[in-house]
Amino acid sequence: MNEMLEAPVIGITVSVDHGQRIRPGHDYLYVKRAYAEAVSRAGGHPILISPDLDVDAVNRICDGVIISGGDDIPPDLYGEQADSVIHAESLERIEWERRVLDLCSRIEKPVFGVCYGMQLINVHFGGSLHQDVASAAGCVLDHGGRGKVTHHALNIKEGSFLFPLFGGEAEVCSTHCQAVKRVAPDFSVAAVSEDGFIEAIERGNTIAVEWHPESDRTGESIYSLFVERARQSKNR
Repeated sequence: MNEMLEAPVIGITVSVDHGQRIRPGHDYLYVKRAYAEAVSRAGGHPILISPDLDVDAVNRICDGVIISGGDDIPPDLYGEQADSVIHAESLERIEWERRVLDLCSRIEKPVFGVCYGMQLINVHFGGSLHQDVASAAGCVLDHGGRGKVTHHALNIKEGSFLFPLFGGEAEVCSTHCQAVKRVAPDFSVAAVSEDGFIEAIERGNTIAVEWHPESDRTGESIYSLFVERARQSKNR
């Protein structure tokens, strides 16, 4: 019973559908259940959080926050014009998550970005993106995206948060059209794909990966690491 009470609460952000996908004329909130399942297996208490929740309430309720996957980051947020077809994520979601990121950064609350979540973290803190990985120079792997799921190897940087978990290599589940181009100031690269695209970044209590660990064999170790960081933050 004591272990249940001590488990950290992990907030998982959700996508917002403004009547375009699920049901015309109605707003819906949605996210893959796999995130919550991964958190639960790692010993955390998962809850879903949305822009309807005040940012200060996120701080009071959550010991850690996962910025889940989503659609594209509009290029104007990092000072570029669109040079490919953009399927933009809800601006309501983006603006709210950026406020959450500011709060978490200020108080060093653990944050874990997944796919779109990594891209948003990088852009929010001053980085930029490849708008379309498949057409970017040097791309030779199939990184998936637009509903297509692929797998590829990546090379992990020694000294990163990933290296103690997997050593220098891992096979990951990939489904992304965009990727980090210029890394945000003060962030370091934790892993790259074999064709050179950035696959993970970190800064202090903020970690982020471009793939979907809740859907592959890396998930148990990564989610356990994040839940433990949230536990330590909760108890400090």
